[in-house]
Amino acid sequence: MEMTLRDGKVKIYQDEQFGLQTGDPRTFKTYDDVWNAYKMQLENVVKHIMIQNYIAAGMKSKYIAAPLASTLHDLCMEHGRDLHSHADYIPGALDASCIDGLGGFATCIDSLAAIKHLIYDTKKLTWDQLLEALEKNWEGKEAIRQLCLNAPKYGNGIEWVDTIGYHIQRTVMEYAHRHPRPHGQSANMRIIPITFHNPCGKVTMATPNGRPAGQYLSDGIVPSHGCDTKGPTVTLQSIARATCQIYKEHREDLLNMKMAPANVAGEEGTRRLMQLIRVWSSQKHAHIQFNILNRQSLLEAQKNPEKYRDLVVRVAGYCAYFTDLSPSQQAEIIARTEEQ
Repeated sequence: MEMTLRDGKVKIYQDEQFGLQTGDPRTFKTYDDVWNAYKMQLENVVKHIMIQNYIAAGMKSKYIAAPLASTLHDLCMEHGRDLHSHADYIPGALDASCIDGLGGFATCIDSLAAIKHLIYDTKKLTWDQLLEALEKNWEGKEAIRQLCLNAPKYGNGIEWVDTIGYHIQRTVMEYAHRHPRPHGQSANMRIIPITFHNPCGKVTMATPNGRPAGQYLSDGIVPSHGCDTKGPTVTLQSIARATCQIYKEHREDLLNMKMAPANVAGEEGTRRLMQLIRVWSSQKHAHIQFNILNRQSLLEAQKNPEKYRDLVVRVAGYCAYFTDLSPSQQAEIIARTEEQ
């Protein structure tokens, strides 16, 4: 997203040319021009991810062995080779690497939606106004930031916004299909940042969704922190709409939800949680996990960590003691939407 706004350059790295030169956004006449530039930058990133994955896969046989897993793989047994042998030896047996989304899926959706809504649909902003505010990290530009914060957001059942996510995923998967690995397989795609959306955010400039520079990016497949306001079932519907399932190489996406204990208390609360899980299942999502805790408890644990040494939270694919997390990880968990 940042490279789309800065002609392929990344601000924190002294404007180094990381991406393609897709032009000054001020010259984009329509939202389609914005999307096409973003798509080119996205495909270029995917290209380099695939190159890196292939080089890494070729090195695995020198440093990694998986004897037990290899005995469970027919091709490995047939060829008498380890699972991590290079693809030239065992076509199809080796490369389980993925094109991983390391955070910011919803950040990109909301940023593109804000550009479309504010610059092209309602014309409330010009490119000059938006780009200047982003470069200054919103300093002295709070009115513009509020417009961006209040633009339509992913996760609220707004079809055209959610569909942006679908096109992002489809772009990645179609590129992977057009450029198969040497053994003919397409790369898998998943969005499982675990906690990478925290450090990734630290090197990302301000974004058009109203996020300041250095702040964490959005987590996994879920909407941006606090931006889905219509309830958990609407959130799940939006996520389903934003997910591209047309290729079998689409793998699991990380889906975190946070709820106050009162929301799932007693028999009624149990039924409510069961209904939500049934919705998740019927929409064929791959993964969901819950944090059942009070926001106030987390804030108290920040102030008095010695009293909350036993407070365990679900971070991503793992649990951790809340007081052991870094301040940025704690802030990100607190900021997650508390579903009602």
